[in-house]
Amino acid sequence: MASESTATDLVLGVPKSNSDRPFPLRATRAVGHFMVSKPLGGFGIVIILIIVAMAVFAPWVSRYDPEQLFSKPNPDFRPDLYEQSLTNPLIKLQYADHPEYFINGEIARPLESPSREHWLGTDRFSHDLYSRIIYGARLSLFVGIGASIIAMLLGTFFGVISGFFGGWVDMVLQRTTDAMLAFPSLILLLLFVQVLEQPNKYFITVALGIVGISQVIRITRASVLATREEVYVLAARSIGASNHRVMLRHILPNIMAPIIVIFTITIGAYILAEAGLQFIGFGDPTEISWGKMINEGRSSGTAKPLMALFCGIAITLAVLGFNLAGDALRDELDPRLRGR
Repeated sequence: MASESTATDLVLGVPKSNSDRPFPLRATRAVGHFMVSKPLGGFGIVIILIIVAMAVFAPWVSRYDPEQLFSKPNPDFRPDLYEQSLTNPLIKLQYADHPEYFINGEIARPLESPSREHWLGTDRFSHDLYSRIIYGARLSLFVGIGASIIAMLLGTFFGVISGFFGGWVDMVLQRTTDAMLAFPSLILLLLFVQVLEQPNKYFITVALGIVGISQVIRITRASVLATREEVYVLAARSIGASNHRVMLRHILPNIMAPIIVIFTITIGAYILAEAGLQFIGFGDPTEISWGKMINEGRSSGTAKPLMALFCGIAITLAVLGFNLAGDALRDELDPRLRGR
């Protein structure tokens, strides 16, 4: 009995391997290790989580409706002059330089400075700027993540086919890719967007995704060319595995690291591209956009620069967060860069 108890204690005392632990615990440990080993990447993930939380919980954190117009009693109203103008219209001509003297009621509150009521002030149309920035995160994330998914899925599909089969298939796909890369990205994007008179966010997302396919094809093809000659791929072929099975079960899982990195980094690029389209007036006119708000703030001149400044900071933080996270993932997933 004693020997059995000792054996049981020894077995119970053996620490479990990481693969034996529950998935939530393994995921938590992996995230904790990543945050400690890659502090800049962890900082980027924190920024991303904050922006995502802002977009998801916008109705609860925005304080005001983004379309609400704010007004205030006219402080310059002159009741005496107003009463005189009712019987003598020449009074208004006499004070033509001061029409505010005759406004009996509420006036708009455009481009107000930050205050307790409006944390970031108001925009040129008297909306609460903080609320508009919160809701603007929704469009940026939708376009950025959606376009990156489209580019990643289509680019990975054609890149794997091009690198795996080679020959005339590779030649046709690569020459098509070269043709797409020959056009400047902005020009190609504007050609897609101008197909519709008023492009919506869905069309812009698809257009951005199509423009980014060529770069994903190139990177995926290079990874497939390096992977298809590995021993495990040759072994799968030797036992009669079909091309479909080799690509899905042996090649695709082993090239996921660069694909994940591409997906993360390009989100920031697409967010910046969407803001640029809105800035020059080619975006969705019905959506709240950071780029459009920067353009509106720019038109107000240097007297009230806060609107453009705050929206620019929002775009910068979003792009920075995804870029930092993508760089850290690249270092973590690439064995050649791990530990640097």
